[in-house]
Amino acid sequence: MNGTPLSGSAPPSPVGSAARRTRPLIVEIVGPAGAGKTALLRTLSRDPRVHAGVRIDRVRQFGEMLVHSVAVLPIALTLLSQGWKRLWYGLLHFVRLRTLPRAIVLAAAGAEADAILLDEGPVFSLARLSVFQQANQGEGRLADAWHAELDRWSGLLDLVIWTDAPDAVLAERIRSRLKRHQIKGGSDAEVAVFLERYRQAYREILGSLTTGKRVGMVHLDTTGLAVDAAAERMLAELERLGLRRNA
Repeated sequence: MNGTPLSGSAPPSPVGSAARRTRPLIVEIVGPAGAGKTALLRTLSRDPRVHAGVRIDRVRQFGEMLVHSVAVLPIALTLLSQGWKRLWYGLLHFVRLRTLPRAIVLAAAGAEADAILLDEGPVFSLARLSVFQQANQGEGRLADAWHAELDRWSGLLDLVIWTDAPDAVLAERIRSRLKRHQIKGGSDAEVAVFLERYRQAYREILGSLTTGKRVGMVHLDTTGLAVDAAAERMLAELERLGLRRNA
């Protein structure tokens, strides 16, 4: 996996027990295409202690989305220089990053769960902005906005689960599944380059988030690992961080 370690690395002591916590654990599952994020999320969602997936309520949060859309307009000119498609997706991810915290609050209020799991959450959006818009590079409004969101989420996330597998395994999974993907028809070399771009983005983002142990991180190698076994490992880690233990 080109140097990516896949061993557990979380804070040495729990970020809070179930008795002391005033909100659910906020956990994001990340990883390159084919790593098994969706299957893991679906399996974990069967546990009543876990609320899997958070969607932005476009009706209840319309006003908030509008405000955030206006707020990110100053970076539009920078993104426009990369083309209309990059402009649209760049603004979309910045608005998502700003709107998602309220969506999490709404989800937590409507669920009796100890942990809220995010798929395509803040780390995913930051990585996309890094890979495709190079928003993490240089100086100026675009880089300032990217780093501001990185700093904001360092105080909101509790744990990131980084799923991964060797390039050959990921390539086979991407090509064999029905789901469309932009690299599906690429050569092994092209797939490897694409995957490494995402890994590098995750390394930078998670390296910053875990500095000072603000956010915990666990690496999970999904090579030959049954999804039920992977879910059990993750539930054990969540229990260490405050998830109520099953009787």
